[in-house]
Amino acid sequence: MKTVKLLLTALICSSLAVTPAFAEKEIAKEPMWDSAPAPKNYDPNKKKAVEAKGLDRNVYALAANPIIVIDPGHGGTDPGALGNGLREKDLTLDIGLRAKNYIVANYPATVYMTRSSDTTTSLSYRASYANSVSADFFVSMHINAADASSANGVETYNYPGSSTSLHLATETYNQLKNSFANDRGVKAAEFYVLKYTNMPASLGETGFITNAGDASNLAQSSFRQTLANEYAVGMHRYWWGF
Repeated sequence: MKTVKLLLTALICSSLAVTPAFAEKEIAKEPMWDSAPAPKNYDPNKKKAVEAKGLDRNVYALAANPIIVIDPGHGGTDPGALGNGLREKDLTLDIGLRAKNYIVANYPATVYMTRSSDTTTSLSYRASYANSVSADFFVSMHINAADASSANGVETYNYPGSSTSLHLATETYNQLKNSFANDRGVKAAEFYVLKYTNMPASLGETGFITNAGDASNLAQSSFRQTLANEYAVGMHRYWWGF
């Protein structure tokens, strides 16, 4: 009996020892649905109507020029995550602008930005703006952070239960993961900007600003351009299906 107890103790200690300092499935530290009141032009019925069309929307989307809203996270008085001499708000704005330029240069689409400079932009405004321009889809861009500097890699998010949001998050993820060694996957979360946009929406976390390796890459303009291109290609594959 003593031997059995020793073995069980050893197994428990062993399982605790291999638990990483951070959880791969932990949710990024972005504002959730209850962080602010819903914008006045949020219409859950519109969101349900788009969802009801499902992925069949791509059958007729070939002939349409989509309206896309790109949302560079944070800005102005909100720097976002900080680490390794970088600020999230600067990285997301640069990637967002580069993605817009790539899209309008290569695809028949209209692209709006929730911010095009270092301005403070509320959660409500971001969602309300996308709703006001009747966007076909919405992509929010962020850089991750964690207490453990070992956390690294890319992940994208969709709104729970939304097949269209999942499709968008998956297509962008399938492109972005080409730039990272650690693929953290596509996850669901009730982030404010995913819930209160009337259209399919996704949120990307491209690397950890608190990880030396990710931050070194993010500091390079060529790497940010690659991420922008990958976002754009993912959006193209979502809308046009190829």
